[in-house]
Amino acid sequence: MRRCSRLAALLSIAISTAAMSQTASPLEYVETPTAETGDQATTWGLSAEEWQQYRQIMQDRRGTWSPGLDPITALGVSADTAAERNRYAALYVRTEFERTRKELAFQLAVDRAWARLYPDTPRLQTRAIPQASNGPTVRYALIVSTDCVACEAAIAQRLTHMLKQAQEGVDVHVVGTGDDDEVLRDWIAHQPEVMTAIKTGRVTVNHGHSFKDLAAFPAIYAKAESGQWSREL
Repeated sequence: MRRCSRLAALLSIAISTAAMSQTASPLEYVETPTAETGDQATTWGLSAEEWQQYRQIMQDRRGTWSPGLDPITALGVSADTAAERNRYAALYVRTEFERTRKELAFQLAVDRAWARLYPDTPRLQTRAIPQASNGPTVRYALIVSTDCVACEAAIAQRLTHMLKQAQEGVDVHVVGTGDDDEVLRDWIAHQPEVMTAIKTGRVTVNHGHSFKDLAAFPAIYAKAESGQWSREL
């Protein structure tokens, strides 16, 4: 009986050892790129190696300090060289700008849909409620057009104030440029307040084709910490 028990135990150990030798360790699995990993990396503009680096960063102290941190920021704050930081900073700005543009374009579509479907019903979100009730403003969007006379006055009166209030900055979208960079540069050259604001590094000036269907200009939208955009003008 003892001999049989010892034999069974040895066989059990041998089988377990063989199974373990055929199974990759967790670290080896994380470091092995997969199709899913490649898709996720591409979505963020990263290589598969950078994605794995991000995963490792979030498994360390950074994951405790900043749970849910996006890959670009995580890699940027963990970068060891100026070249790496500059690369991730540029990638962050491009990604954030595209996200902001799409969010704002959707909010404008919501505003138009509300006006079309419920023209006689006021919206609680679109208001002239004091900004303090919504908390700090993260970002402003100022939408103007090249042929808008009132826009110049709005820029002169509002841009400096918006820069002081916004945590991140202000995006100026110019409708009517035909996506022509020369037209946009010429418009900027005739807007001294915009030129001064650009030097702060907290203002972007962009073609506003996405917002050409607005009923009137200028328009000002504010983004709260919750991510919700609301119209202020």
